[in-house]
Amino acid sequence: MTEGRLKLLAKGAFVFILVLAAVLAPPPLPAPGETPPQAASAEAPAGGGKEERIYPLGKDEIKDRIEEIQKEMDLYIKQRESIQSDDGLESEMLRKVTVALGSAQNVYSRYRAAIENLEQAKKEAAEAAEHDGKSLVKESPPYNLSFYEEIRNQYEGVDQRLKSVSSSIQLAESSLENLPKIISMLETKVEDIRAEILTPDGKTADKEYRLREAEAELEAADVSVRLQKTSLEANRLRRSFLESQKKLFEKDIEAVKNNLHYDEADRNAKIEALSELIAKTRESVASIRADREKLRNSLVKAQGELNAARSDQQRQTAEAGVSELEAWLKHNQAALEQAEQELTVLEESARIWEIRYELVRDGLPGKEIWDYRSAAGDRIKDLENIFRMQHRNIAAIQAEILTAQKALEDAKGNNAATARINRRIEALEQTIQITNSSITRLLELFNKYNRFQAELGNKIDAVRIAEQVTRFGKDRFLAFWNTPLWSGDDFEVTIAKLTLAIILFGAAFFLSGRLTAFLGRTLLKRLGMDSSAVTATQQILFYIFMGAFILSALDMVGIPLTAFAFLGGALAIGIGFGAQNFFNNLISGFILMFSKPIRAGDTIEVDGLFASVEEIGSRSTRAKTFDNIDVLIPNSYFLNNKIVNWSLMDQKIRLKIEVGVAYGSDVRKVEKLLLKAAEDHSRVLKKPDPFAVFRDFGPNALEFTLFAWIDMANASTLKVASDLRFRLISLFEDNNISIAMPRINLNFNSAEPIGVVMRNAPPEGAAAEEDE
Repeated sequence: MTEGRLKLLAKGAFVFILVLAAVLAPPPLPAPGETPPQAASAEAPAGGGKEERIYPLGKDEIKDRIEEIQKEMDLYIKQRESIQSDDGLESEMLRKVTVALGSAQNVYSRYRAAIENLEQAKKEAAEAAEHDGKSLVKESPPYNLSFYEEIRNQYEGVDQRLKSVSSSIQLAESSLENLPKIISMLETKVEDIRAEILTPDGKTADKEYRLREAEAELEAADVSVRLQKTSLEANRLRRSFLESQKKLFEKDIEAVKNNLHYDEADRNAKIEALSELIAKTRESVASIRADREKLRNSLVKAQGELNAARSDQQRQTAEAGVSELEAWLKHNQAALEQAEQELTVLEESARIWEIRYELVRDGLPGKEIWDYRSAAGDRIKDLENIFRMQHRNIAAIQAEILTAQKALEDAKGNNAATARINRRIEALEQTIQITNSSITRLLELFNKYNRFQAELGNKIDAVRIAEQVTRFGKDRFLAFWNTPLWSGDDFEVTIAKLTLAIILFGAAFFLSGRLTAFLGRTLLKRLGMDSSAVTATQQILFYIFMGAFILSALDMVGIPLTAFAFLGGALAIGIGFGAQNFFNNLISGFILMFSKPIRAGDTIEVDGLFASVEEIGSRSTRAKTFDNIDVLIPNSYFLNNKIVNWSLMDQKIRLKIEVGVAYGSDVRKVEKLLLKAAEDHSRVLKKPDPFAVFRDFGPNALEFTLFAWIDMANASTLKVASDLRFRLISLFEDNNISIAMPRINLNFNSAEPIGVVMRNAPPEGAAAEEDE
């Protein structure tokens, strides 16, 4: 036996002693050939049967087992680092044992995650059981198209999740079919190695490491069975309630589809959002094109440097630079194509959205629906071709990355070339990311076209029936539209005329508001009127314009005022009784606007509530409290109640800070400190001067009052008062002046000492009997 081999055996014996000592010491660490803690707790039966193996079941036990395996792995890693042999056989065996233990540790981690997954699945199943059979739609009909899209997306998410769970179930079942065979093979392997070790001269370090490796593999396989069973149980639970959810969503989708209505606001909001994205994308396209021109110029310059290169190193660096710029140019081209495709996706999405809402409104004839469905089918085929082309592009870029990586190996030693090749690889990788992002966006458009095509197909038969109904209903509608409501000697009021008059009334209201606002911004301001007068004039002009527009509208539709003569008496009574508060507030509003006891921006106090006037309207005044709460106050309230306007003439207000100091304090120093606190504050006005008053000899303190003025335009009374109090406390502490606190003196006047008796409390039962 060679000397090297003797040294190896000696080191192996030394390592074995170390491992044995580690096993005996807490926490237990398995040495080669020993059974891992908690991995097998029973010896093999006397009859030679398979041993019973017990593994941790709880999450905490699994966590402990993972830590034990990690400690054992650390021990083997240290042993491997300490070995220095010529053949490296023991080092390789230690590596295999470490790998096998790492696999077992990984299976335990996955098993613990599977247990948590099962708990979550049970929780989800319980929550789903509470809503079993109930509709998942909480809103009431009718529904707009955005809501329908949201329900469809949720349904497709449940459907995709159900497909994923079903695939996981198939994989778990397949694994459970194969694992018993693997476990049987590993059990045989463990028994064979143990039998070899039990033979005379059979116990060697190599066999012990092989045994530990096989035991770790067997443990991993056994735990994998539990892992797959746990995952299978969780996925079967999920499949059950996902199937129920899918059926509910199918019913809900049908119900929502049958109650869709045309929502102009929803339609316009979606179109507006898409239009904003289209504008931004166009700006991005212009920016990318500008960058492309810069890259082309740089590429021409780099090609000139390549032609001018003399040495091999210069040529290699120049070639790397040209390849880098070509890669970035390709990246720019991919970004430009992505932006242009994004523009196409957004424009087509907006068009699809408009057509779908026309379908909801039944505003498309049958021929157009046929044409749209045919165009949608053609576009779907185009998108499929684009997908195939994009995948080919990705494959080509990946091949180019491999070429660049080979060039990187060839350029070792040339730092400039290496840096440029790395940037080239970075550009190519980013190009792949851009292409994948482009495919994702096109896939979204592909799904929209599929959904759009299905909706068009469903609508074709319904449109045929609707067109027949429309022919019949048109004549009936015109007869109803021209039905006379009332008539006189020289007029006739029909439903059509009355509807048109109402529409013109709404237009008159809108135009009156716009016209008075325009006059307020231009003509009235040029006359030098303040904001209150401008508001009052606008209100008067608004009502004048309203009356003129209403009279004009009635004349345009041919309805004379005599048609409403029979309503005059009822209208007068209604105004006299029901609208007196309205006119009271209206007139009060004009009085406030012209007399100006309050103005916008004034700080007022109403029933102890402080607020800032925001707007004086024709019927009410809107004020905002310092808590940012809007308060609407009827205009008549200001004329009939006491209102305090803190800023009618100016914004100056006097603060009063009261403080009491302990008897025995230097009162003149107190006065100086009070004035110093006021003078030091930047928001306290210098004119009028702040002053301090020794107010009274209080029962507990010498009472002082500090008076100071602030400008409410740039200061808050609460904040300044708080700052002054903080400052006074600091100044008093620095000058040993105490702020007095209330106190009560108790004087006992007794001729004899007061007796005090102490005794233990009686037991609860005794106390109860005594009470009885």
